[in-house]
Formats: sequence, C-alpha cells, structure tokens
Amino acid sequence: MQFELSTRGHVAADLAAALRRLDPSVEVALDAGRGRLEVLASATVVQVMDVLQGLGCVVRPLEKDVHISGGSTCCGHCG
Repeated sequence: MQFELSTRGHVAADLAAALRRLDPSVEVALDAGRGRLEVLASATVVQVMDVLQGLGCVVRPLEKDVHISGGSTCCGHCG
C-alpha cells in the first residue's frame, strides 16, 4: 500500500518502528523528497493511516501505485 505524506521530515526507520506494533515484519520505502511512502504489512490501510497520523503525518492513500526507490513497485527497467 502506498501513501502520500503532506508533512515532511520523517525518517523511514522511525516510521517502520512505529508500524511494527501492527506487523513485526513490516517493510517501508520512503521517498522523503516527494513525500511518498510504501508500506508492506499485514495491517489494513486504515490501521497504517492511524499509526502515521499518530506520528503527526498528514497522510492519504495513493490511488495508483508509483515507483518508490527501494519499494516493491520497482520493475528494474529504470533508464
């Protein structure tokens, strides 16, 4: 699941640590410059959003997956 964060300054490790309450094996990929976050977890979108909002993130789910460096949407064909 992917999200747009309209607040900046977050660190992927901090986001992952907070999300581990939902899923100990969570994986995150953060493009801090664009404010995009990918979360691979067994949690629901609503659960993830609740945690992120609790950290002060203004967050909305992305309707269409985008490439986030290091994330699962990488097809390996970037030029």
